[in-house]
Amino acid sequence: MKYLRLLFFAALLLTLSINSFGQTEAKKFSRADSLFVFNPGLDLKTRQKMLDSAFANNSTAPNFVVIFATNQLIGVTKEICTEAPFVEGGIDRNNGKQKNQNYKSQHFYFNTKAALENIGFNEYTYSELLAYGQNQEVRKIVTEVLKTDRAFDLNFQGTTKQQRMLAHILFNNAIMSITGDIAGNLMTLTKIK
Repeated sequence: MKYLRLLFFAALLLTLSINSFGQTEAKKFSRADSLFVFNPGLDLKTRQKMLDSAFANNSTAPNFVVIFATNQLIGVTKEICTEAPFVEGGIDRNNGKQKNQNYKSQHFYFNTKAALENIGFNEYTYSELLAYGQNQEVRKIVTEVLKTDRAFDLNFQGTTKQQRMLAHILFNNAIMSITGDIAGNLMTLTKIK
């Protein structure tokens, strides 16, 4: 019994040292990396124009939007990307007066697990987003769209998580992205003028 307990604690310590409570060694990102992903040059007026357009789109091919979302269950606020109808669905899943939110604020409050799951609040972390922004294909897509004045069609080959991270980076670089209504991997990208 003693050896079993000792073996259990040794395995637990090994697991904790490897996982560091779920954290891996933090990769160092440059200021340029952060500026590419979280573009501070995107002014509030342009963000609002993009949100107005996204929330006005009632088609079956919705826009991705970047919002500030607060998880009121734990008091955490972060910038996330989700599809515009999912924000409205998250609001509908809230309890009480939190249902009376206006998207013009660009900041939304969610107070139920169902609401947070609906918007994908925990889909990815900032570190994952920064790391994804280092992908040369992502940088190439952003550069190509910014160089053209026409809509850019993309057949996205990745996970839903990767698609949201790409849309997040695009939005922060003033590029609207619409997901296909029949095939969700098809995206139409348009630079905001």
